[in-house]
Amino acid sequence: MARSFDHIESDFDERIIANAHFEQPGTSNRLVFRLCPAPPQPRPPAMSLRASGCYSAQDMPGALHASPLLLLVVLPRPVLASDAVAGAVLALGLVVLALRGRWLRAPALDKLILFGPLFYAVPIAAFGTEHFMLTRIIASIVPAWIPWHIFWAYFVGACLIAAALSLVTGIQTRLAASLLALLFFLFVVLMDAPAWTHQPTNRFATALMLRELAFSGGPLGLAVSLTPQNQRGARILGIIARCFVAIPILYYSVEQFLHADHAPGIPLELVPPAWIHGHVLVTYLTAAVYAVAGPLLLIGWKPRAAATAIGAIVLFGIVAVYLPLGIVERASLDLGVNYPMDTLMFCGTVLMLAAAMPRSAAVAGNTAA
Repeated sequence: MARSFDHIESDFDERIIANAHFEQPGTSNRLVFRLCPAPPQPRPPAMSLRASGCYSAQDMPGALHASPLLLLVVLPRPVLASDAVAGAVLALGLVVLALRGRWLRAPALDKLILFGPLFYAVPIAAFGTEHFMLTRIIASIVPAWIPWHIFWAYFVGACLIAAALSLVTGIQTRLAASLLALLFFLFVVLMDAPAWTHQPTNRFATALMLRELAFSGGPLGLAVSLTPQNQRGARILGIIARCFVAIPILYYSVEQFLHADHAPGIPLELVPPAWIHGHVLVTYLTAAVYAVAGPLLLIGWKPRAAATAIGAIVLFGIVAVYLPLGIVERASLDLGVNYPMDTLMFCGTVLMLAAAMPRSAAVAGNTAA
């Protein structure tokens, strides 16, 4: 039956919100928003504040072949809003990079490192937008013992967007990076770690907890690199930042060797479709780079080169796997936004850490930009 696009969009959003439920309770922090009725499932005891969604472009007849203008009309509001804000932050970051001119003067490897804050900022801008578009769902993820759930959903969303702008503009970057490091560390302590204790043998729960830990380590490294090196505690914080990223890398290396059919970068539930050829080889290659560079990063031997190599292979996986998947599944909040953005954020966190590492081959006891 023919219907106007306004009706489609409105009904689409209402059905998504009405049928929100958790996939694999107790094992993941990914919310699933389906267009068909789904039975309610119990909520895990503790989850991350960043909700994810999943509704396929295949659920929108003709979406894969629609014109760009038509696609903007029928895209779900959370997807459209997240893409718009992330795109604006990306454009602003590229303009700032071009105006500063550092990219042209930087050595080959450092050219990639300079994109670290931008690669981190774009995803947190998208995730912050989701806090405003899916407020009640995200508020329901806040642990029950914490009061004012709606307030925290809005507050964290606003903080993520503000931090993204700070990272790309260079305004109060040290403060923003410090607060981001604290925020994601609190996610680990208050939500991800308690959820992991309910199923400590579940590999996805472990991967999610370590992902949040790495998301804390990257901005911590950036904050340390912007701190005078003679300041007390800078050396210790630099080592902590390096460990926060290196330990997840080592675990992810093993997981990707054991489960190469899954998407590369962060070993979560996603199994790429068969039409993305060679994704298994990309996962094996990512695991191999992690296996070599991860120990070097952990012990602090050539940590800048090690972190840069990890960032480069994660970026390669984004281009080879997540980008085509995101284009095809562009109507999906999970496959079109959250999975690609999560992985880009992981790339950014490693590159930010690389920028904080010394250039010398000696063991890195401190961090010098």
